[in-house]
Amino acid sequence: MSEQQTFEWRPAKLLQDYNVPQEFALLILNQPLRLGSNLRKLWKNSSMRVAADGGANRLHDLSSFHGKFSNLQLIIGDLDSLTPLVRNFYTSQPSPATIIHDPDQESTDFGKAINWIRKEHPAGIDIVALGGIGGRVDQGLSQLHHLYRFQSDPAYAQGRIFLLSGSSLTFLLKAGTHQIQVRDDGEHDVFGKHVGIIPLKEPSIISTQGLEWDVTDWQTEIGGQLSTSNHVLPETQVVQIKTDKDVLFTIALKQVDGDDHE
Repeated sequence: MSEQQTFEWRPAKLLQDYNVPQEFALLILNQPLRLGSNLRKLWKNSSMRVAADGGANRLHDLSSFHGKFSNLQLIIGDLDSLTPLVRNFYTSQPSPATIIHDPDQESTDFGKAINWIRKEHPAGIDIVALGGIGGRVDQGLSQLHHLYRFQSDPAYAQGRIFLLSGSSLTFLLKAGTHQIQVRDDGEHDVFGKHVGIIPLKEPSIISTQGLEWDVTDWQTEIGGQLSTSNHVLPETQVVQIKTDKDVLFTIALKQVDGDDHE
């Protein structure tokens, strides 16, 4: 494999407890929210909070909602899902949310929200999108498609996009070498052991270190060999992945009692 760029990842930092906001945007998609303590941490940590159309409904419907997630800054989309009740709630807050109606039917609400966030941060900003991929297959594939479509730059010049569900964190590894810190002394342990490396777009050649079943110069493709349900070794702090093409990396979240109900 030829010499390529090296990237460092510290994804657990998204879900740590901080006293000041971090520089990333939180994007709520129109999918069920069952993130419990992780949602509260992301809400507190993020510097910008945006809902894609019906994502505002999902946020409002949380059983523990009132008083916790009211300071939404923007709702954007074709607004065919946003209910009048939810619209009125967010626009009547002390710091009311901005509502942007974008009727373009050639783009998704997810894409509209990403474009707006990036226009507000032309120097680049990371985005954490909340949305499960366990529902309709076409919706799940669309969310994964967005990770590819909106990260075409080989060096993530516009920022990195993370897709967080109630059970896993997924992000795109560009061609190169990736050092992914999955554990760190002094930090809250947020990840489980299961990982997957998925070449969704095209066949890839990967090498890994730190997994139970490591591979070297291993060809992987949809319909061929796939590294799924692999395990992070108990002693591993950094997983290294080399790839010659873009691949999806997904890692399980450590489940905490009560998270599905908060």
